[in-house]
Amino acid sequence: MLSGETLPSFDGIGSVLFHMATARAFDPSAMREDGFYLGATEGQHVWLIYKPDLDWLKSPEAALTLKRAKEFAATDPEARHLVFAPARYVSQKMLAEQNIPVEFVPLPFALYRIDRS
Repeated sequence: MLSGETLPSFDGIGSVLFHMATARAFDPSAMREDGFYLGATEGQHVWLIYKPDLDWLKSPEAALTLKRAKEFAATDPEARHLVFAPARYVSQKMLAEQNIPVEFVPLPFALYRIDRS
């Protein structure tokens, strides 16, 4: 998947992250790339804020924000929502204080780091 030549596709990295987070098989038919949705399992939805574009991944658009967290949670307010993203602009404390059942998980930095050597 990671050859160093290009970034992995949404479904490529999404399937690995979904399996790592849930210990369940990834169902590509549940995925909605344009909505950053990977799928659900047992009361938990898994999201991936990702595009295979290095500049986009380093931009503010790729971060989990309060607005985006609320949007994700609104899709199923009773469930937990696990969100993989390269950055966040909202603290876990704020999400908890506002009763937004979203948990941030950082994307592996090695995917989009800047090589300074």
